[in-house]
Amino acid sequence: MLYFDNASTTKISKEALETYVSSSEYYFNPSALYQSATSVKQRLEQVRTFFINKFKGKNKSTFIFTGSATEANNAVLHSCITRMDKKYIFSAGEHSSIYETAKKYKEQGYDIEFTKLNQNGSVDIDALIDMVDDRTALVSIIHVSNETGAVNDIAEIVKMIKAKNPRVIVHSDGVQAVGKLDINLKNINVDYYTMSAHKINGPKGIWALYIANPNKFKPFLLGGGQEMNLRSSTENFPAIMAYKTAVERLEFKDYSKHKLAILDNLSGDYTLVSNEGCVDNIISICFKGVRGETIEHMLESKGYIIGTGSACNSKAGHNRVVSQLVDREYIEGAVRISFADVSIEDCVRLGHELTQVVKEYRTRIKR
Repeated sequence: MLYFDNASTTKISKEALETYVSSSEYYFNPSALYQSATSVKQRLEQVRTFFINKFKGKNKSTFIFTGSATEANNAVLHSCITRMDKKYIFSAGEHSSIYETAKKYKEQGYDIEFTKLNQNGSVDIDALIDMVDDRTALVSIIHVSNETGAVNDIAEIVKMIKAKNPRVIVHSDGVQAVGKLDINLKNINVDYYTMSAHKINGPKGIWALYIANPNKFKPFLLGGGQEMNLRSSTENFPAIMAYKTAVERLEFKDYSKHKLAILDNLSGDYTLVSNEGCVDNIISICFKGVRGETIEHMLESKGYIIGTGSACNSKAGHNRVVSQLVDREYIEGAVRISFADVSIEDCVRLGHELTQVVKEYRTRIKR
């Protein structure tokens, strides 16, 4: 079985798994006061420092480790959306953990606005900056679209936002960016940045939230005061250590030839959403007159696993982001191909198989 759904999740690496298992021997609660526990606490702080140095965080910034990216994203919104007289801006292409939370705040009467997207799924910067005014308190823009792979120039966006209103807090969901882009948080100049372990061959159940100024962050989870009183819950030490191993093993690979190998061997009536300005290993394609879910299952029977978009939206019945970008007759036929450790030959075969599956599907529905 060839796996082409890495934007959904990645296989944990052998090294990260080994770290997880070996670190599980250190089962002591980091909040306890005896020596074995304080030793675990010291190692946790070393990992925190490693993350700050690796991703070039600002002076006095920190990372907290959360149980999911959904939690981290929700925590940022919970901390920042506090006043009815302020405005809060999001792109229409945000991950559901941001988008659905923002919608909930809007239902409660907060001034929530969504800015439109370009054809590849990136944010329309001119429209975004026009929306920023003196009342704007928060802007959240995804770094790399989880649906199309479109890259937003966060550093430039932050610069333009802060030039118009220096008090605006800026958050970026970087879950799909880490491992594909060189992340320099000092240069990007965001106030918050979300990262994930299981998208880079680390374990599930552990994420990192960058906080540029911990003094301004209002904790989402209250209790025992762990994580410098920024996120109460006993720290998941084995997962954090395995996350560090995954980050240490990050490699930047050129997947442009892999993308071309798929597209050059693909034919039929389709729209390529992931065009220019997208990372090469996420491809969003929409076929006319077919159902993406059926294509997904037909390909799986032939030994290929692809997706129809974010797994978090799989029950929605349609792809919220892609539906804004393509003509109506193409929406139901959306599929997402995302890859890592596959050969160019594998990509060539997938292009052929996908073409044949779509042809077979269309033949069936004409009968």
